Amino acid sequence: MEPSKKDWKLFRDKIGSWQELYMEKLVKEYIAFMNRDWPASSKFWELEKKIK
Repeated sequence: MEPSKKDWKLFRDKIGSWQELYMEKLVKEYIAFMNRDWPASSKFWELEKKIK
């Protein structure tokens, strides 16, 4: 079943705000992670894994 033009318009209208909310959630998680009392090298390598 193909999405209707109305569905596509709604999706296009919403996708930007959904992406912003998701990125904000990730940033907050990264901040909390970086505030841990770990050595800088451990935080760096763990953060790299999370981002990839």
